[in-house]
Amino acid sequence: GNYEEGYDDGSGMIDPNTGMPIAAGADGNKVDDLEMRIMSKLKRIGVYWHCSDCDFFSAKKFNTKTHIEAKHLEYTEVPCSLCGVLCANRRRLRYHVSMYHKNE
Repeated sequence: GNYEEGYDDGSGMIDPNTGMPIAAGADGNKVDDLEMRIMSKLKRIGVYWHCSDCDFFSAKKFNTKTHIEAKHLEYTEVPCSLCGVLCANRRRLRYHVSMYHKNE
């Protein structure tokens, strides 16, 4: 993906676009660690995207990725880059931004 240069908040490099930790992938590209963890549990069978941890599947990749993040990953809270509030996951962060920062 297209990434701007990250910054170090003391705990590691942070993607300024998402507020999420980033890590260098094997090919030297910056890769979001959470995204790598989600993708490791995602598999496509025919036209459906399946969760490898349970029986969940969807024709939409986004829905399966959201399910995996919400149900199967232990992950620290995601901070809002606009106000600093901590959200349980990226889905909750998207909701928070849409509700509290619509005009920003």
